[in-house]
Amino acid sequence: MLRNVPNNVRVPAIMLEARATATPMGTDLRFAGTLEVSGTDMTVNMNRVRGIVQSINKYYPDISVDMPAVDKVWRGLRPCSPDGLPYIGRTEHYDNVVLATGHGMMGLSLGPATGKLVSELLDDSVRSMDIAAFKPERFA
Repeated sequence: MLRNVPNNVRVPAIMLEARATATPMGTDLRFAGTLEVSGTDMTVNMNRVRGIVQSINKYYPDISVDMPAVDKVWRGLRPCSPDGLPYIGRTEHYDNVVLATGHGMMGLSLGPATGKLVSELLDDSVRSMDIAAFKPERFA
C-alpha cells in the first residue's frame, strides 16, 4: 500500500501478464497479487512480492516502489468453496447461525452485497435475490 500518492491512478487495473492489480483507494494506492493455494501457511512468498514490485515499476514508471520488508506485506487466508461461490445463509442445524464466507479473492468486492443479504436474513425480510445457489449445506 502506497500512502498519499501524488497524481494517483484513477481507475483500478489488472496487470494480466504480471498477475497483479492496482487499486486506488482515495489518495492511497494498493497493489496486490494472486491467490496462492497453500493451506493455512501464512508465509510470505517474497519472490512473488518482488514480481509485483517489478510490475508496478514496469506499468507505472512514474510511481517509485521499493521492495517492502516481509513484516510490512499484507497477507491473509482466503476461504474458498469448491464451486467458487460463497456460502451465504442460515445453517440447517442451528437457527441462530448465519454464514457469510468463502468469497475467495472477491471478499472486499462482494462485501456490500453480502452484507445486504445477511441483513435481509437476520431481519427475515424479503430477499433482494434468490440465494439458493449460496446455500451453506449445498455439498453435504
